[in-house]
Amino acid sequence: MDDGDILRIMTDKPYRKNVGMVVFNSSGKVIVGERVQFPGSWQFPQGGIDEGEDYLEAAKRELYEEIGVKKATYVTEYPDWIPYDFPNSLGLNSHLQKFRGQLQRWILFYWDGTLEECDLVHHEQEFLTIQFMEIEDTIQSVVEFKKEVYAKFVPLFKSAIQNYIAENSKSK
Repeated sequence: MDDGDILRIMTDKPYRKNVGMVVFNSSGKVIVGERVQFPGSWQFPQGGIDEGEDYLEAAKRELYEEIGVKKATYVTEYPDWIPYDFPNSLGLNSHLQKFRGQLQRWILFYWDGTLEECDLVHHEQEFLTIQFMEIEDTIQSVVEFKKEVYAKFVPLFKSAIQNYIAENSKSK
């Protein structure tokens, strides 16, 4: 088996449908987590979409499973699905090895809770810890193979966050 065969096998694999969630607060900061398998890298919660599951329902379910947030308000979403390939060096668990990478839908939520209200361990723990960060800083904080994905949706979401805060501060 040569490199061409390996490449062909990789590209014949399907993408796993996945949803990513960006959660921001009234200060415009977003919640990012330090993933158990990538210490030192910070990313948004994300998770797989079950067979037949609506991606918005998957986003709400995954948000609760990964960080324990239940009452987030939907704000907007990135209009397209964004694919990324898993790097060969990733060491995927068995249920992900059958996929080439992930095809993601990104959703923006507002939630004005505190980090102390989040629960990282009530389900299968994915994050060592979480913190608030400026959204534009997330592109540099995420693992290398996801930087291009973040570069696509972060500018749109930064603008949506600013608009949401401006509109909602007028009504108070």
